[in-house]
Amino acid sequence: ATANRILVVGLLSNKVKRFYTQATELDDVLDIPRPVGDKIHNIFLDPTGKHLLVSMESGELFYGFYGKQTLWPCSKQMKLTVKVDSVAWSQSKQNDIDTKEILIGNSLGTIYETKLNPSSDKQLVAYSKILYNFDKPEAITGLVYFHENGDPKQRTVVIATTPTRIYQFFGRLKSSEQCKFGSIFGENSLPAFKENIESLGLMAVSYIKYPEPRSLVWMTGVGLQYSKINIDSSSFDEENVLSENKLTPFTDKGIPVAIGVSEFHLLLLYENGFEAKSLINWKHVHYEPLRTAGGTYNTLALDPMDNSKFFCSAKQSIIRFKIHKEDRNVWRMYMQLRKFQEAEKYADGDQAKLFEIASEEGDYYFEQKYYEDAAQTYALSHRSFEEIALKFINEGTTDALMNFLRTKLDSISSSNNPTQICMLVVWIVEIYLSEISSLEKQQQSSDEESDKLQSTRADLRNFLSNEFVIRNIKKNKPIIKVIQEMMASYGDTSDMIYFADLMEDIEKVIMHHIHDQQYTSALDTLRKRRSPDLFYKYTPTLMKYIPRNTVEVLEQFGRSLDPKRLLPSFIHCKTVDQKEQALRYLQFVVFSTKCKDEAIHNFLLSLVVQQDDEGLLLDFLDKTDANVDRKYALRLCSEHRKWKACCYIYTKMGLYEEAVKLALTKLGNVHEAEKTAVEAQSYCSLEQQEMIKKLWLMIARHVVEEEKDIKRVMDVINRAEQVLKIEDILPFFNDFFYIDDFKDAICKSLEIYNQNINQLNDDMKDATDSAERIHNDISNLKRKNCVVESSKNCYLCDIPLLTRSFYVFPCSHMFHTACLVKEITGYLSKRKAEEVSKIYKVLLNLKDEDQTRTESYRRAKSQLDEIIAEECLMCGEYMIQSIDTPFLPRDEDEFEKLRLEWS
Repeated sequence: ATANRILVVGLLSNKVKRFYTQATELDDVLDIPRPVGDKIHNIFLDPTGKHLLVSMESGELFYGFYGKQTLWPCSKQMKLTVKVDSVAWSQSKQNDIDTKEILIGNSLGTIYETKLNPSSDKQLVAYSKILYNFDKPEAITGLVYFHENGDPKQRTVVIATTPTRIYQFFGRLKSSEQCKFGSIFGENSLPAFKENIESLGLMAVSYIKYPEPRSLVWMTGVGLQYSKINIDSSSFDEENVLSENKLTPFTDKGIPVAIGVSEFHLLLLYENGFEAKSLINWKHVHYEPLRTAGGTYNTLALDPMDNSKFFCSAKQSIIRFKIHKEDRNVWRMYMQLRKFQEAEKYADGDQAKLFEIASEEGDYYFEQKYYEDAAQTYALSHRSFEEIALKFINEGTTDALMNFLRTKLDSISSSNNPTQICMLVVWIVEIYLSEISSLEKQQQSSDEESDKLQSTRADLRNFLSNEFVIRNIKKNKPIIKVIQEMMASYGDTSDMIYFADLMEDIEKVIMHHIHDQQYTSALDTLRKRRSPDLFYKYTPTLMKYIPRNTVEVLEQFGRSLDPKRLLPSFIHCKTVDQKEQALRYLQFVVFSTKCKDEAIHNFLLSLVVQQDDEGLLLDFLDKTDANVDRKYALRLCSEHRKWKACCYIYTKMGLYEEAVKLALTKLGNVHEAEKTAVEAQSYCSLEQQEMIKKLWLMIARHVVEEEKDIKRVMDVINRAEQVLKIEDILPFFNDFFYIDDFKDAICKSLEIYNQNINQLNDDMKDATDSAERIHNDISNLKRKNCVVESSKNCYLCDIPLLTRSFYVFPCSHMFHTACLVKEITGYLSKRKAEEVSKIYKVLLNLKDEDQTRTESYRRAKSQLDEIIAEECLMCGEYMIQSIDTPFLPRDEDEFEKLRLEWS
């Protein structure tokens, strides 16, 4: 027996040897106290490897514990008189001491429940009780039990086999410490069983992971019966706890002497060989002949805790088999059996295996005419795309083909094959369009589309709006054109517009709406996309048909649009409504967005000037005068005979004379002319008084000649504020005009003239007196002299003054002529300084010549005196000009020279 990597072998010498295959403990040998002639019948080892039972031919039973080298007899305590053939170990978690409750079957068909505790000082057997006696005294060759869902608190099934029958006992365990299985094996209970007269009674159980069972194999007289064990609640009953029963006959190798079950294989031991058969397809997998030098083989032991190895034993030899990658071909077996989900489970994520499974599964569904399922599965395989597509086309299954294409599209990434992606998209769209066209033809007699048509169109749009599809289509511009042309060929306008909108081909959407005279929809599309360039392009058309709505949208965009680029949209406005809306938008641009562009203001003026109310025009000119081309505005106003506006423009241009003339001739409005003259008078300088006077004369002449109203003429004179006098307008009257109405004005004017004459006489007398005084002062200056002492020095060079020619000023400052010329040239302009230098050189040249040069010398001397002797260098204007001149020179060389001189 083997369990938990421990192997226990019974020896011919009636000893038991325990091998620790993967532990640090040394192998040990256990002696069996026995009478002479007795020998080992069977060995039972619990799944943990801790508890050992050795059954003897005489009926004796011995117990051994892990690590102990002693076997204790327990038959008398358990009241056993016949040999033990089977043991059902506890399914609960084992501890290090007792065995928990176990079931024992003997050779006479009796089942016991017992519990062994090697740590007890009083007795080894905690308790032992007979649970059941079969009617037919047969050996119990196999015994095992399981809990529902692995929970001892739920129902329990006990399975027992005899040479002719297999039994099932159902019930719940008692909560008492002893005889927990008593409620299951009632005195009158009749267990469910299957009978086979030729049965051999051998049983083997495999586990997914102990204690979770997987399957059970029972060897009958005609073959091996395999059953799957179900312990979940849904199938835990007499009918279903053993399911998927399969009877496989023996092979030509004969009847096996021992059987075992691994995860995926049935293990058969023959006297001279070993065979493995698949539990999936029940085909032969492997046969291994065994050497019989040590005797024929009769025992096969499989570790329930570790299915990676098993042992076969003969009288004098033991062979260990290691199971390597037992599941490597499981996926293919399941695939061949058409159990595709199980095949995928055991493919372990291997893509090559999964592709092969998908291909096989697709073929199966296609053969069964489950085309939709076949399409889903084919798309996950690596079968040729063209091959699969042709299969569906030949069968005429459009829905399945669509399913295949869409699933195939979902299974590939954009980086994998962008060309294939685009091809799939185009094909899918073409199938949708074909189906939509077919449905529309069927519904021509109906006003409403069928539900199927609406559903198909919705599916198409959902497909086109898929983010993956949009991203890949946008990368391939020719595909967009192909799809659009395909939609156009089918006449599917609505979907074409929807697709264009998805591709952000707004221009195509707008053109379609305009072509269908759906101008509001076109405008709504423009509003949503907020593309200035498209506004500039399509606003002319929209202004033609829906000017009011268009202007409302334009106003919503405010400064984000360039009104200058929208001007062509308004130039062609012809109807009253179009012009009103154009005027409305431009007023919004000028007054709300504060646009200063001259072109905008000029065009707005061209619209305003067409209004009947000239007050609106004047108000506009008053607010926007700085941004309007006045010459253009003057021409427009003249063409439309807006004379007040013309006067206003002339006034703003400073053409007051033209403004007054226009006000008098075109408007005949003296008040407007006077207003212009007053404004001119307030803005013009004194030098322009003659022009102001001319304006008032024009007004006065108009009043005299046209209105012939003397009082009105006097009002004009009074408003002119002394610019006009009565004598200025007298020439406008004829010779026979009565002056009674303005004789006071004439008299007043004569009095003013008289006062002016007297004032002029006084001024002339004062001027004569001043001239005489100046003449006398000049004469006195010519005779003025001063005394210069010989000790006086030049104020500039500090050299005696009398050594050279010099100048003496009334302030008593004295300078040599050369020193004064040199110093004063620094304050003169460049031209003046050059003139002084030239005159001084002439004087130096003429100084020693004969008397014929005397007149030239005097003239040059007089010119030099006028320049350098005009005022004193020390106390005149020259000194004020030098106030910001530093006392020390800025030039470093000159400063250093001066410092050395002072030191």
